[in-house]
Amino acid sequence: MRYEEAVRYIGALRRFGMKPGLDRMRRILSKLDHPEDGLCFYHVAGTNGKGSVCAMLAAMLTALGHRTGLYTSPGLGGFNGRIAIDGKPILEEEFAEHVDAVRRAADASDPPTEFEVLTAVALLAFRANGVERVVWETGLGGRLDATNVVWPHVTAITNVSYDHVEILGPTLVDIAREKAGIVKPGVPVVTACTDGAYRVIERTATRLGSNLFHVGREVQFTITGADARLRGTYRGLFRDAPSVRLGLVGEHQAQNAAVSLAMLELGEGQIAEADWARALAALERVRWPLRCELFDIGGRLVVIDGAHNEEGARTLARALRRLGKGMGSSRWRMVFAAFADKDVQSMLAHMLPLARAALMVKSPHPRGADPRALAALVREMRPDLSVCVMSSIEDAIQEALAGQEPIVIWGNLYMAELARNTIIALGAEEWQ
Repeated sequence: MRYEEAVRYIGALRRFGMKPGLDRMRRILSKLDHPEDGLCFYHVAGTNGKGSVCAMLAAMLTALGHRTGLYTSPGLGGFNGRIAIDGKPILEEEFAEHVDAVRRAADASDPPTEFEVLTAVALLAFRANGVERVVWETGLGGRLDATNVVWPHVTAITNVSYDHVEILGPTLVDIAREKAGIVKPGVPVVTACTDGAYRVIERTATRLGSNLFHVGREVQFTITGADARLRGTYRGLFRDAPSVRLGLVGEHQAQNAAVSLAMLELGEGQIAEADWARALAALERVRWPLRCELFDIGGRLVVIDGAHNEEGARTLARALRRLGKGMGSSRWRMVFAAFADKDVQSMLAHMLPLARAALMVKSPHPRGADPRALAALVREMRPDLSVCVMSSIEDAIQEALAGQEPIVIWGNLYMAELARNTIIALGAEEWQ
């Protein structure tokens, strides 16, 4: 099977939709001789921040000398971009080979989902490449997510907020209960959850005999300064760090850094001083595409962020206020797309107060919302705002560049990736 054939096969699986449950996944892995056996997993769930936690943790594990696999969703650069080893996506040829193996192992009468195939492919790739540590991000929820077929070394639940309520449940307690499904008996858990969500995870950990470590109590990352990126101190389980600089942008990364550092400590134990220094240095080098990613195009700041729910929008707005203060600019030209099934009004409520102009586009995904409907909602919420419906992301970016304000492109990871490719083609570089 060639890579193009593999992509077509996976794309055809979308018609089967989302089918929560672990039975199909277990049958496939059994036919593949259980590629998950013998791998050391760091399993991460949560509504927001789990991708950033995974990126930081994978970078630190690699810095410690471990051959490290990273599985995230969605990833940059196509399906194989979701599966990386020591920071590099697996080759297209290898991806196609493993997709073919999964296709042959699947039951034609009960076909797997796209995500189940990708998850099995990741496990085959990690086994074939002698991976020693796997940083393993859930796709949706936790309890019935395809990633939940492994037995982890450490687990984490970053936070819980409203997202995918039609599947995970209408309340934060319901959502927390689904995410707590990744907790395993005796396996330590790190979380930054609060209130009712925390109590659900605490009860789950107690029932299963799993030690629970809470950010702000057992571990803490305190911000001591920031320009575009944060500086801070870490108070840990076995080691402290009086001076840490993060490569990722936004105050919320302090919490994500605490989660990743606590997972590292729990998984690797008493880390030697020289190795600890290497791990901390790796944090400054971490970049995570489409998560408050900063670009410079002709001296203009362009922020690209895949924030796709209310909490993500709130976090992005907070980061923009800090960035704007540093530049002496409080208003942004916004390029926005969203999925039709999202609580778009709640997302926009956090971001529209920062807008000078809003450009609506359609996400390049079947679930993308009609940009005309988005524009109508924005006009209702901000009658004073200049709002345009654009026919393409390329046109939206050119229109945004015609203004003077900094630019933020957000609302959907699929659109954000297309925007990223577009501005890089226009000569954008990383903002320093």
